[in-house]
Amino acid sequence: MIVVSGISGALVGPLPWPIATLPGFSQLAAAGNDWLPDLVEAALADAGRAADDLAWRPVGVFRTGDSVSACSLAQRWDWVGPVLGIDVECAGGLVAFLLAADALALRQCDIAVVVADNIAAGTAWDDGCAPLAAAAREGAARAGAAVLVLERAGESLRRRARLAGGAHRRLGAAGGMVGLSVTGMVELLDHAFERASLAPADLGYWELHALGTPLGDAVEISALGRAWANAGSEDRPTRLGSHKAGFGHLETAAGLVSLARLLAWFERGAIPPTAWHRPFSPLLKFPPSLTMSDGDLVAGGPGSAGAAGCFALSRSGLGAVVLLAPAD
Repeated sequence: MIVVSGISGALVGPLPWPIATLPGFSQLAAAGNDWLPDLVEAALADAGRAADDLAWRPVGVFRTGDSVSACSLAQRWDWVGPVLGIDVECAGGLVAFLLAADALALRQCDIAVVVADNIAAGTAWDDGCAPLAAAAREGAARAGAAVLVLERAGESLRRRARLAGGAHRRLGAAGGMVGLSVTGMVELLDHAFERASLAPADLGYWELHALGTPLGDAVEISALGRAWANAGSEDRPTRLGSHKAGFGHLETAAGLVSLARLLAWFERGAIPPTAWHRPFSPLLKFPPSLTMSDGDLVAGGPGSAGAAGCFALSRSGLGAVVLLAPAD
């Protein structure tokens, strides 16, 4: 079993919701020159580890971007595990997470550090992306970074959540490079649920990709509608949320922020708030088993949450799904 043992992150600029809703995150006025190493050390400390004590240990680094930037982090502490740069645009954070989990399962490393960052200097605050809204719009890129530490459960000192399953693949659009295929998304979801031995009805929360483009949002919701068509009920729906609705798009780091919101739900018994822009688009059709969340409390408090998942989609047509569950 692979678990998330540590997390840290930083978001730059104003937020419409308290930063405390994301475990291990801080709010910065500007991105510093050395912020990533500090975040890596903080995430490892959250996992009960000290970065300097791991020299010449098989610690893997899986970072969005190029391999040179990933190697620079490993070199800082003399780690000798696998190092990989993942450049798949907006799906990068979740793909890096899944590749790190695979490396741990294959015992290529003992600890995997997943890093995703987006430095968007000089962007103006624009009140988010307005995903799913009738007046949907794609917001400006925002600056932020996140680091997650993964370990095998039997060797970890802390368990924040366990990886239930996941999948990534090209979505198979009918023509051209950009993939907006409902069928491809549904097949990706089915594959992820099969690997996790879960059904859509088992999920209490789903974090959307929801970039704020009318066509992209409609395709994403259509895929979820098909996957959840026969799942759950109005009494036990899967709640939908989106951090982009309030903060904008963190590009490659967005997927890890989505995972942080899943962790927050597991640990606090509350879904982090979503600053929806209403009214919603009339083009979107939701089955009774899906409902919009504004930050609902979960009955029973921390530890009562079921499994949860999130989507990440790239402009080039690649999709990734990660499904998490409470650690115990």
